[in-house]
Amino acid sequence: MLVKAQHRLESKPLIVCAALTGGVPPHAAGPGHPLDPGAIVEDAIACHAAGAAIIHIHARRATGETTMEPAAYAAIAAAIRRRGCDAVLDFSAGDDGGRASHEQRLAVVEAGAEIVSFAGGSFNIGGRLYDNRPSFQEALASAIAHAGLRPEIEIFDSAHLQCVPRLAAVGIRPPLFFQFVMGLPGTLKPDTALLEWLFSELPDGSEWSVSAQTGADIATHVSLLELAVRHGGHVRTGFEDVRLMNDGSPAPGNAALVRQWVEHAARLGRPVASPTVARQLLGSAPRGAGCANDQEHRRTGHDETGTANIP
Repeated sequence: MLVKAQHRLESKPLIVCAALTGGVPPHAAGPGHPLDPGAIVEDAIACHAAGAAIIHIHARRATGETTMEPAAYAAIAAAIRRRGCDAVLDFSAGDDGGRASHEQRLAVVEAGAEIVSFAGGSFNIGGRLYDNRPSFQEALASAIAHAGLRPEIEIFDSAHLQCVPRLAAVGIRPPLFFQFVMGLPGTLKPDTALLEWLFSELPDGSEWSVSAQTGADIATHVSLLELAVRHGGHVRTGFEDVRLMNDGSPAPGNAALVRQWVEHAARLGRPVASPTVARQLLGSAPRGAGCANDQEHRRTGHDETGTANIP
């Protein structure tokens, strides 16, 4: 029975999420980091072609500054769809480094994503409070449910697993998708034993992934993502989380980070999920026009339906 169970995990499609840019200020970014709307769109296309089923986006202005304006998110989403890309779009409803109000964060729900981030609770980060009080969680969960979207449940602390009843109370049903965020100040310790315990505590039928933000400690980053690959979880990569390739060399771009995990999964015998398969696993539905042929888009890496029209 254990052998059969392990085979099921190894043959389960792996969802690769590309977290393109994060919320770092422009001056802190390195080469290859997409810092304006047009660059984010191009990176999304490239990462989808490399094998990413989900694109996690923090919107930016042309100046490189981050923004929570729904119009900025909507413009990026529309440009990606015009290019014929049907990757699952996952928008951050975070607090933009403490600059965004709860009202601004709630407005992201209407900006054109299929998945919206949902922080499991509050915690201290960088000398400030990341405020996800229960009343805000209830409002965000209700907005996500009303819009017919799916939450990406971000777990920054083990106690955040207790947020599940708030989701159920507004009608968000399984499968639930959890993202374990490890390595940031004030969040989960990047430890493989802790990760194993965390995913063992999830409700039946849940999907889970790991975001390992370990800086220069690439060995720990790789060990956490590899554990996810081997145990039926999913992986998140991209410049929001990591700037190094698995061998410790500087990453030339987000697509290269995606490609190495697609290749790593192939070596372990685990297939990589297309956006269509990812939607089936996560219970999400596409929004906006996507590419007509997923496999053809992956083969060519581009199409001729138009270019990004980003203001």
